[in-house]
Amino acid sequence: MAARKSRTKMLVDFIKMFITQSSIHGLPHITAQKRHPVEIVIWVTLVTAAVYGAFVLSSMTLRRYIENPTVISVERDRFSWNTTFPAATICPSYKVNEELLEEFVTRSTEENKTLLREFLVTLASATYTNFETVVPYDGITEEQYLDILMDLQFVFKPTVSNSGNNNKNYSLQSIVSEMGLCYSFNSQLAIYNSPDYWDEGKWNLIEGEDIFSVNPLDGEVFANVMNMATGFDIYIHGPYEVADIASKKISSPDGYFLQIYLSGLTIFSSDNIKSLRISQRKCRFHDESDLNHSPAYSYVLCRMECRAALAKRLCGCVPHFYRKLGKIKKKLIRPKFIDLPEGMKICNVPGLHCLAKHKEKLILMKGECSCLPNCNEVNYIVEDMDTREWFLGSNLQWGLKEYPKMRLRRDIIFGFSDLLGLRCFS
Repeated sequence: MAARKSRTKMLVDFIKMFITQSSIHGLPHITAQKRHPVEIVIWVTLVTAAVYGAFVLSSMTLRRYIENPTVISVERDRFSWNTTFPAATICPSYKVNEELLEEFVTRSTEENKTLLREFLVTLASATYTNFETVVPYDGITEEQYLDILMDLQFVFKPTVSNSGNNNKNYSLQSIVSEMGLCYSFNSQLAIYNSPDYWDEGKWNLIEGEDIFSVNPLDGEVFANVMNMATGFDIYIHGPYEVADIASKKISSPDGYFLQIYLSGLTIFSSDNIKSLRISQRKCRFHDESDLNHSPAYSYVLCRMECRAALAKRLCGCVPHFYRKLGKIKKKLIRPKFIDLPEGMKICNVPGLHCLAKHKEKLILMKGECSCLPNCNEVNYIVEDMDTREWFLGSNLQWGLKEYPKMRLRRDIIFGFSDLLGLRCFS
């Protein structure tokens, strides 16, 4: 008992000595000799208020660094940067090659060949907007849907050119999308939805071709896709983005010449931004994927994966135009909204009809997931459009109506060094 009191007295004496000799303003006044009790209470109150105020200011500073360390500024020297030429996804109206379809139906052992033909035609055009139109048929397993559609796809080999001065030949990348079989121009992410990439079982990032960019000194630059022999839908997007069923489209019938004039606004991130955590900058670069279906990230790819997860929850299956996961070759961090097993069940016709009942929910995806925007992004707006009948078949031309006079830059305004400086100051 005496030893405990001795230790307590030693602790009290040590605290008094620390307060008396401390250089922290206000503490020595608390233990100074001949202080009136009222003075001691006043000084204790002041010191306590000061400590609390310092804690509050430090917490606000730390919260700012964690939650809002970036700023978006405007750059206006348009001659000092190149503008990315609008990427495009083109989806032909004709999905099936009639000759190949006829050969397939003829070779089939199916007795009702008319039903088989109708089923394949409706399946080829099936998307979230019209799953209810797929003709009921069970003579083909759902695992074969995509392979058969690839074998019967419409022969789409238009002439692609641009009026730029880089003398480079551009081509269209075949992709599998939520709109069926489509083709992409000037997209760095199209390769990850291409049938060849899927068939080879790849999951790695690939360094694509150089992005087609233009400068005000280049004058007017347009891309041309000619002799398509079919009507089409076109989706305009940035080079590090793709199109999905919710993207805005422009449709053109067969035998027309469509001209589209666009304006664009670029948002790009400085190199310093990558030093921040994703939760701090609230955006992702394309090489920071946490998706199961793609090694590359984009806002739309994230929503597509979320849509597939929602389809599975609603009807127990996913449409045939998503990549089959099989065994994932590398460990991926799965977002909270993702609940996909390594072997997904593909929807048969009753499953597609089930999805049709939830059409609006699946397309709009309101409140279903929280995908982060792209750190580098280009948004395009259609300023003008012209369409007319064309005797040379279906042709397409698009380009910038005028070069953007500004762009947005995302950068760090409150970094770790600022955090340390302000905390020390506080």
